[in-house]
Amino acid sequence: MAAAANSIVTAVEERAAQKSYWTEHSKDLTVEAMMLDSRASDLDKEERPEVLSLLPSYKGKTVLELGAGIGRFTGDLAKEAGQVIAMDFIESVIKKNESINGHHKNISFVCADVTSPDLKIDAESVDLIFSNWLLMYLSDAEVEYVAARMIKWVKVGGFIFFRESCFHQSGDSKRKVNPTHYREPRFYTKAFKECHAYDAHGNSFELSLLSCKCIGAYVRNKKNQNQICWILQKVKSTDDRDFSVSWTMCSIRTVEYYAMSVFLEKAL
Repeated sequence: MAAAANSIVTAVEERAAQKSYWTEHSKDLTVEAMMLDSRASDLDKEERPEVLSLLPSYKGKTVLELGAGIGRFTGDLAKEAGQVIAMDFIESVIKKNESINGHHKNISFVCADVTSPDLKIDAESVDLIFSNWLLMYLSDAEVEYVAARMIKWVKVGGFIFFRESCFHQSGDSKRKVNPTHYREPRFYTKAFKECHAYDAHGNSFELSLLSCKCIGAYVRNKKNQNQICWILQKVKSTDDRDFSVSWTMCSIRTVEYYAMSVFLEKAL
């Protein structure tokens, strides 16, 4: 009982810390504030097209964008998607997104916390789940919880894309307090590898790793290989023949990314 109570308190404290952090950094609703980097405008011109180019086809599909922010990606997603559900847990931020992208009639703007038990999304209702810098603002337990929700929400054959800052901070914005979790990539790899979902007939589904790589714009502009993204597909457990090989190769690559990032930092 005591352990469970402590876990609840910790979860409440985690969400409070993250909400306070982003309330502070959302006073200026700019690209610089959202990316926490003074060079954000220049980076965005190169990085955003790169990220979008990595996505599987979502033309005419339903896209769930978690941590949508002021809409850096929302408008672009709406140009191709049949429907976009843009979600963020800071009200002023999602309202700014709506003011920028509200002319796209296929976007629904939702203020909600992805960890909230009150958040209701139908199982297998989404073709693509897209998140950019979301999981690093969740505790370890919350990441595992949200990963389990994602595999339920996405359709069989649908995709999950997420991108995180790993190892250490990448933006140059000064921060009084920084509750961000700069994890080793293998944590995310393990969390999603262990996800399973079941349908009413008892069929088992898991996530097949399609890609795991660093964002080239950060390598070229900041000599930073710690911006890493994953692309996963929901498949029947019996269909993913190369599952273990793909996940093992991802683990090897992330070790290589870390070794190279240390080398680049020492060379600066």
